[in-house]
Amino acid sequence: MKQILATTIISFGVIALLAVGGYWFIQREAAKGEEPPAVSSSVQAPEVQPTEQTLEIVDTPFSAEMDEKKLQDHLHEMSHSKVYAADKWGQVRLITQANIAELLAIVEASNFEKKTFYQNTLEDWQRGDFSNAVEVHNSIWSWHGGTVGKATRLMTEEEEQAYTRSNF
Repeated sequence: MKQILATTIISFGVIALLAVGGYWFIQREAAKGEEPPAVSSSVQAPEVQPTEQTLEIVDTPFSAEMDEKKLQDHLHEMSHSKVYAADKWGQVRLITQANIAELLAIVEASNFEKKTFYQNTLEDWQRGDFSNAVEVHNSIWSWHGGTVGKATRLMTEEEEQAYTRSNF
């Protein structure tokens, strides 16, 4: 009977140690994959290095006859210069007043299902308000079945400057 009790106690002890060790290991590994905190203004932002295979810079003119998916693609491309994501893929397009005005005119003349979303986005961007860029990026990312590259925050000003220098 003493041998069964001792075996049971030792078994539970080993199981408890494995559980605690497993929990610690999982927490440590999860911490490695966390996004780095935003760069404070007193620390210079690291250079953002785009991956050549994942991002392509485009500056082609817009087509007035574009469909809604293509408009979403263009907004997504433009948002890349404002949002932080661990991975970015697809194309990059500058956010300029000319691009915003051209897309806004296309949206206003359209019957797009999400017309109000596009108008609100572009009108905010026209005023220089990019606080919605993460939401815009992730909404379009989600609509297109995104699995890699979800935006987690806006880039800091320093990160944006480094990103622009690296890509344009």
